[in-house]
Amino acid sequence: MQVNTTKFMLLYAWYSWPNVVLCFLGGFLIDRVFGIRWGTIIFSCFVCVGQVIFALGGIFNAFWLMEFGRFVFGIGGESLAVAQNTYAVSWFKGKELNLVFGLQLSMARIGSTVNMNLMGWLYSKVEALLGSGGHTTLGVTLMIGCVTCLLSLICAVALAYLDHRAERILHKEQGKTGEVIKLSDIKDFSLPLWLIFIICVCYYVAVFPFIGLGKVFFTEKFGFSSQAASAVNSIVYVISAPLSPVFGLLVDKTGKNIIWVLCAVAATLLSHMMLAFTMWNPWIAMCLLGVSYSLLACALWPMVAFVVPEHQLGTAYGFMQSIQNLGLAVISIVAGVILDSRGYLFLEVFFIACVSLSLLSVVLLYLVNRARGGNLNYSARQREEMKLSHTE
Repeated sequence: MQVNTTKFMLLYAWYSWPNVVLCFLGGFLIDRVFGIRWGTIIFSCFVCVGQVIFALGGIFNAFWLMEFGRFVFGIGGESLAVAQNTYAVSWFKGKELNLVFGLQLSMARIGSTVNMNLMGWLYSKVEALLGSGGHTTLGVTLMIGCVTCLLSLICAVALAYLDHRAERILHKEQGKTGEVIKLSDIKDFSLPLWLIFIICVCYYVAVFPFIGLGKVFFTEKFGFSSQAASAVNSIVYVISAPLSPVFGLLVDKTGKNIIWVLCAVAATLLSHMMLAFTMWNPWIAMCLLGVSYSLLACALWPMVAFVVPEHQLGTAYGFMQSIQNLGLAVISIVAGVILDSRGYLFLEVFFIACVSLSLLSVVLLYLVNRARGGNLNYSARQREEMKLSHTE
């Protein structure tokens, strides 16, 4: 379709733009407007329709239509994740819930891995069938991908039926997110929470846009074939699938969240430096990135609950996801511009700068937390003792 990198990265940005707002509204819509069952079905429909529009844009060689499709897809994507979590909280409790969330994350990573490794092969099969490549082949390939979105919609309908049946038989209430979103709470956010936000944004903008551009990077710099480049690019998600539940258990058992976050960010910085300045086998750096990415998610996100009162948790997590999506939208565009104008070395230096800012924020968080009593870096035993002292 003769699309440069800047335009290609707009497809990632258009997914993130609606979620700058919808991260606040998703829980409200599920709780107060649609209900969990209809909310899940409606958001699944947005995902299906968005993917169909995206595929039609390829078939008709209309990039603007592909951008619109990604925007519609984004409207449903993140809110569907909120609905999925609401179902999980409604059906599972305690230790079961930790396992369910771990399995959800693992399945998402498996899906990403399959997509990254299968679509290239599927494109080549469609190309052989049609007798030519180009935008039509791309569009047909993307339309085949709609099958997975349709399966998701079917599951949403089936789940709504099962939940309604359980409500009737077990006298069980519909699940609710429990989120209370008050924008006025933002003014009360503490310095440690703002540092957590900075760590989150600066870290993830150096991971997701890089993976989005990684396949061409490994092809150009290391001379990998298309299939080999897809494999090394997807290893981050391959590693994350089994390790996320393991690291979640590890952080639960040990505590010391800031130390784990520090290790994860430092390892990510080392990974980007290896990719930028050496010709070492990129499997080493990408495996390190996969481990550190998994560890950071397990250690960083729970820290919000340690510094925010329970009634502000919905606002805090909503704001955190909102600015993360804003950062991803902006940096995706910036990354495309840098790559088109300066090349991959400058882009990697830019990512290194982002991770360095994240690392600096972790150090500041450690110092601020230590000056204020150190609850963010308590061991698991110290947290248990603190809970017991509060209940007495």
